Amino acid sequence: MRASVIVPTFRRAEKLRACLRAIACQTADPGGYEVIVAIDGHEPRTREAAIAAWRSAGGRPDGLTITEGEQGGPCMARNRAIALASGGLLIFFNDDVIPRPGCIAAHLAAHDSLPAPAIITGDSPWRVQSPDSLFAQLLRETSMVFFHHLMRAADDPRRDWGYRHAWLLNLSIPADAVRAVGGLRPIQRTYGRDDDELAFRLTRELGLSVYFRPEAEVLHDHAMTPREYLRREYELGYGAPAFALGAPGCALDLFRRDVLSPAERADAAELVSRHQSQAAALLPWFVRLAQSPPEPALSPHAAQAHAQRHLPLKRWVWRRGLLDALDGHALRPDYALDCLGHEAVAAA
Repeated sequence: MRASVIVPTFRRAEKLRACLRAIACQTADPGGYEVIVAIDGHEPRTREAAIAAWRSAGGRPDGLTITEGEQGGPCMARNRAIALASGGLLIFFNDDVIPRPGCIAAHLAAHDSLPAPAIITGDSPWRVQSPDSLFAQLLRETSMVFFHHLMRAADDPRRDWGYRHAWLLNLSIPADAVRAVGGLRPIQRTYGRDDDELAFRLTRELGLSVYFRPEAEVLHDHAMTPREYLRREYELGYGAPAFALGAPGCALDLFRRDVLSPAERADAAELVSRHQSQAAALLPWFVRLAQSPPEPALSPHAAQAHAQRHLPLKRWVWRRGLLDALDGHALRPDYALDCLGHEAVAAA
């Protein structure tokens, strides 16, 4: 089976260079895969950077295609690439990952070994940044964002992990299956859930399973601050109503409740009011995690305890975003976080 590797990108030329150099140096047969870079918009600098990186790494001259188009977010960019893809397997990478040399070969081998079409999630450990911090360590070792550490620990290649574990930063799916369900749906303009929604349709409509293959590994080169983490949570909450309108079945299954109902709006308002002081009290501690050095001897239990401690703050920010969207406010994550910060200072 031949693969089409799809990489959406927007104004991250340096990240894209590293990604493409790694893709060009895979152990897989160079003739066994093509690469399609989908630029979200028109960016001559990104196009030139991609071509230069591919050539300098010795990529096959006809192995790279670059598509540009109207800016509409990563879903639209990926769909343009899917339309151009000639491979029977689609491998999706984010532009901030660095595939290990055997990653593409591992994706191909995983699908060849299965009796039926499936979704393969590869491993995506976070790159250790310099300087490192306790906050970054918690991202790597707990389920604050992804669940790879739990999937590694399970060590069960036959387990179907379900659609919530299918992340487009390192994912492969048969091309026919993606096209059969209509590709990706650009439901919300804020961050998140495009992979959840695609995988939901693939598992429900076509019966595909989701398997984890750690040998299909990329290094996730993404530095995140506590404030960026909380902004992400706010945007996920803010995008929830639009997602529920565009994908009601997936939204009900994902959220376990109807986020568009008047009762949910009332619950969110009550929670935001009742827990604001608790969230404000946690904010300074959470921010300080980025100034604290990592703890080499941190046990899984201790790491999980840190992650559990921040949950009231995480849930408050998510519901603050949800409430702002339901009440018709503009996207304003910094305002929400600044309000918490002012309350934390006043209480100190």
